[in-house]
Amino acid sequence: MILKEFSKYLHKNKEKNSVNLLNEWLIERLTSPSLDKVDIILKTELYFAKNNNDKTLIIAKSETGRNLLNALYNFSLSFEQYKLAKFLHEQKSMNIKKDEKQ
Repeated sequence: MILKEFSKYLHKNKEKNSVNLLNEWLIERLTSPSLDKVDIILKTELYFAKNNNDKTLIIAKSETGRNLLNALYNFSLSFEQYKLAKFLHEQKSMNIKKDEKQ
């Protein structure tokens, strides 16, 4: 459920780095009023802190929260790898098309 919501956010912002998007998404979800179960779970498991220099820190409140953060982080990394693989595949197919024309 949480990964599905994060996935939607990633697909809306494909041009940005996925790990940075994870940070943005979590801050957005943790600072806004709870709208659904995803927000409630995130606020139960994670803590958001900000210092005077506008540096942010997201901390897990429990072992479950750590597992959630790890899963979200790994998911964002895998999405970044997917984007790279897709880009390389497109580049390779473009090179093949150029070779066929010659």
